[in-house]
Amino acid sequence: MPLATLEIQSHGTPCRKEDIYVVTAGSHAHVLNAVDRDEHARKRRTLSHAFSTKNLALWEYKIAEKVSTLLRVFDRGCISMPIPTPADTIDFTRWANLFTIDAIADLALSEKLHLLDKGTEVIATVQTRTEYGGGLGFIESMHAGNYISSVFAGATEWFTLLKLLTGFIAPMRAQWEHGKNFGRIVSDLTENRLERYRQEEHLNDLFTSLLEDKKGNPRGIEMGQLEAEATVLLDAGSDTTAIALTHALYYLIKNPKVLATVRRELQTVTSDEPIARYDSVKNLPYLKACPEESLRISPPLARGPERRTPPEGMKIMGEDIAGDVVVSVPTYVAHRDPTVFEDPEIYRPERWLEGEGKSKAMREAFILLTAGARGCLGRNITMMEQKILIATLVHRYDFALLSEDWCLQYNEAFLLWPGTMPVRIWRRGLETAT
Repeated sequence: MPLATLEIQSHGTPCRKEDIYVVTAGSHAHVLNAVDRDEHARKRRTLSHAFSTKNLALWEYKIAEKVSTLLRVFDRGCISMPIPTPADTIDFTRWANLFTIDAIADLALSEKLHLLDKGTEVIATVQTRTEYGGGLGFIESMHAGNYISSVFAGATEWFTLLKLLTGFIAPMRAQWEHGKNFGRIVSDLTENRLERYRQEEHLNDLFTSLLEDKKGNPRGIEMGQLEAEATVLLDAGSDTTAIALTHALYYLIKNPKVLATVRRELQTVTSDEPIARYDSVKNLPYLKACPEESLRISPPLARGPERRTPPEGMKIMGEDIAGDVVVSVPTYVAHRDPTVFEDPEIYRPERWLEGEGKSKAMREAFILLTAGARGCLGRNITMMEQKILIATLVHRYDFALLSEDWCLQYNEAFLLWPGTMPVRIWRRGLETAT
């Protein structure tokens, strides 16, 4: 399975991106759905320096601000122990989504949405198009478009026609239209950021790399292209990380021994500061292994990125595959290869720490969002968010699900969206809530 992944997705693969990336794109391609190799390489170069480790250090305060707000929310939601009631819960999935939206809006556009403060996904600042009222729901709009598109993703040749025909079916037409709201959100936020640039407000964020080169010279990228790149930054930059955070905490709660091991490791570096500092936790091996293991067993992108073989065909794992055929290695399947991952259905972070040879084989099979030349640019940012937030939460709080046998439910589209996750939460070492 690892070999197939490399042959399909590596830098030198003869495969190209499947046409689903074309038919679901807007008027302009962004770095994620650009099919042409040269175009993709150019877009990737434009953004790559913005995702450098140097910038991560400069932007840690933005993540810490959002963590601080989330702590205030969770402190208010704490229960008194030892006898909580079913009503004493928070939906961690919802708050993880609000956290990552607030974080990526600040990291990408220097936009303070304050969704965590308000406890809502409604973007109140989207008001320039008055016919849409005083605000639009970020998550609901984003998911509506992605879900309806994913329904027809397997019929690429028919996608455009099916989209047209379903426009005459009221419920589907409503969902297509609702999905367009996300584009309106992105458009307004992009215009807000551009206006600040025109006013010569000097901001340090991901969008700066789209506006200027390393020397500060304007790139002159047209508005449609800027909106396309902002779309992928806000979409992928919030949704996948929220999914990963939900799974990371879910598996820790379901595995108390693992949670206890994480806390013991954190005791070696934790100070009196309420929010974990990235320098202190970024290299903790067990803390690193926990989100990696949850990403392995419940990857945000459970399906594999689709590729199309070259016209002349190719060999994959020694098998002759015809030309112009869609091929893919589902991430969910690759991460459960028993020849690589012993007892693959078991959540066991220790597997990532058990010898260099075994770890190397697992990492070759580990598709973290995607691999090869199309590898996720935001990988370092998402891991930074996860490590800081998880380290902070497990040090500060105790958690419990509704029951020991309670299980997370899912809704799968392009991504594996977790359903609501009611969690009882209380401050560690305190008799009552604070």
